[in-house]
Amino acid sequence: MIDWVDAVKDYKKQYDNDIFIHEYVDSLVPIYYHDILRAFSSGNLWANTDIEQAHVGMPVWRFMQEVIYEEYMNEFMNEWEPFDEEE
Repeated sequence: MIDWVDAVKDYKKQYDNDIFIHEYVDSLVPIYYHDILRAFSSGNLWANTDIEQAHVGMPVWRFMQEVIYEEYMNEFMNEWEPFDEEE
């Protein structure tokens, strides 16, 4: 599991603005099938995910990556804002 406080601190060390947050969070999303399934299952994302029209025909692994990315972005931003206020 990712320690989001450390992830935000790591990002702040590497970059002095918020321009690359999307790329940084995307780099944390797993790319191997086993890792995708583990991240999707450990976050209990099965119960909280709705399949929409845009997902029809999409490979399952890609759909899972999108859901994981959204969850990771939310977690990162939850830590970003309090961290940002301290400075």
